[in-house]
Amino acid sequence: MNKQLELHSLSKKYKKANHYANENINLTFNQGEISAITGHNGAGKTTMLNQIIGITKPTKGSITFDGVSFATDSKMAREYVSMMPQLHAPLDGVTMAQSVESILKIRGLNQKEAKKECNKILEELKIDEWKDTPGQKLSGGLRRLTSFAMAVAFPSPIIVLDEPTNDVDPIRRQIIWKHLKKLSNDGHIIIVVTHNILEVEKYADRYILMNRGKVLEDKNLKEQSIEISERNHMVVNFINLNDLKDVIIPNAIKTNMDNEELVIAMELTNDQVSDAINWVMNLIRERKVQNYKISPKSLNETYGEMIDGDDENSRK
Repeated sequence: MNKQLELHSLSKKYKKANHYANENINLTFNQGEISAITGHNGAGKTTMLNQIIGITKPTKGSITFDGVSFATDSKMAREYVSMMPQLHAPLDGVTMAQSVESILKIRGLNQKEAKKECNKILEELKIDEWKDTPGQKLSGGLRRLTSFAMAVAFPSPIIVLDEPTNDVDPIRRQIIWKHLKKLSNDGHIIIVVTHNILEVEKYADRYILMNRGKVLEDKNLKEQSIEISERNHMVVNFINLNDLKDVIIPNAIKTNMDNEELVIAMELTNDQVSDAINWVMNLIRERKVQNYKISPKSLNETYGEMIDGDDENSRK
């Protein structure tokens, strides 16, 4: 039987606040599913996670799993849910292995079992060479990985993670997501807050976009894809101000000119990229341009535009 985590009309308004941190959220999370939640800071993502694990009591609404109300029984919430917070775990004075083993002992394992399971997860994450390193000597990425290991070493039915890949190198980012996929295949409910939409498309089963405490989008990624902007940024650095002022920019290209920095920032569609590069190469040959840089539009901006559209509608 598929057990579900159900959020019904979930809302939270803090004292002295003028608006809800989250409002009327209705979501159902399923076993064997990775749900990725995105949205700007202040969108209500972390508040929702804190409500799920019983740290923050809802103003109204319900959170239930397997017949248990997390909104009224925070002790059961902590028993059913493993949490990786957005901030680093406090690791100063203890080694990576000691941190993970302490969680396993809290979960009921004896010393021998805790050591065995600790070694197993650190090896799977390929961080076991640092297992005896004190927390204060670990890099930011390794501290994040330690927090991740603490959350998944003895996984609860529900696992919630707030920015698990922040500061983590690209190789171990893949390891984190593959481990989450393994846990979801074993029947765990996985809820991940992240800003990396490319990783979401590659690894998640579901995409939830939040803004102003509400759910703006909820997509099954097995059936739909996330719409990524097809626009690009080009930044062109000029050598002197006269050349910058006199330059003729190709038609239909949006630009922003900065006379003090001698820079033109251009916004290009994919179809405009080739013409823009030919244009800037001619300026380089004429010794008018010092250098240029072109890159795809950031993914944060992509969902930022979706949120801006929602904000426009709310003002109408």
